[in-house]
Amino acid sequence: MHIHISVTISISDKIIRMSQQTSQTELWSHYQTGRLEVFAGSKSRLDFLVRFASRLATGRSLLNIGCGDGYLECRAQQKKWSVVSVDPDASSISRLRSLGLEARCGLIESLPVNSQSVDVVICTEVLEHLSPDSLEGGLSEIKRVLKPGGLLIGTVPYRENLTQNEVFCPDCKKTFHRWGHQQSFDEAGIHSLLGKYLKVQQARPVYFATWDVADWKGKLSMSARLAFSWIGVHGANSNLLFVAARTS
Repeated sequence: MHIHISVTISISDKIIRMSQQTSQTELWSHYQTGRLEVFAGSKSRLDFLVRFASRLATGRSLLNIGCGDGYLECRAQQKKWSVVSVDPDASSISRLRSLGLEARCGLIESLPVNSQSVDVVICTEVLEHLSPDSLEGGLSEIKRVLKPGGLLIGTVPYRENLTQNEVFCPDCKKTFHRWGHQQSFDEAGIHSLLGKYLKVQQARPVYFATWDVADWKGKLSMSARLAFSWIGVHGANSNLLFVAARTS
């Protein structure tokens, strides 16, 4: 009887995880194929990450996990990186391939990339979407594909209050995070998580101003936030930048 109950619970948990994973893929398929304008505000962050990787890395092979609108891949390729993009949505992958980019359909927990084959993995605004099991599996896979000395570089929302972005669906009667976030991180949390697999080199809050998509009022507000960030004061619009290395 106890074995039967255990197996039933295990199967039920697996079904729930698969359902959550499917929902995340469908959500981002919607944005990545039909609502590309939502990524317009990401350019300053992605430009920063490409420049940042160029300063830190010793090699020029780069894996980006989660393709968005493909902007990071295009910018990295322009900067002479050898780029591979991995995303679970087949339609998004097809769109990137039509742009001449190397793109592969897959999950972070089972990356379709050879072991010890990349110098840099960029994982920006991805980890907050993952369940605990997917987080652990994904970081294990990132360690596998990195060369010794290779770097994981990425961002997550900084100290996000998940309940503030909850919405209620009157059709399905469910409450959910509008962007599918499941995790919230601070410096200690990201150190603890990444430190199980890699050597953490940096974990610090950063504010990325989105000048190119803001009106004059927005630019005034961003100027104030940027000034506060320079003295170490960060609010809900900041990101947590992290860098971690594979040491063996």
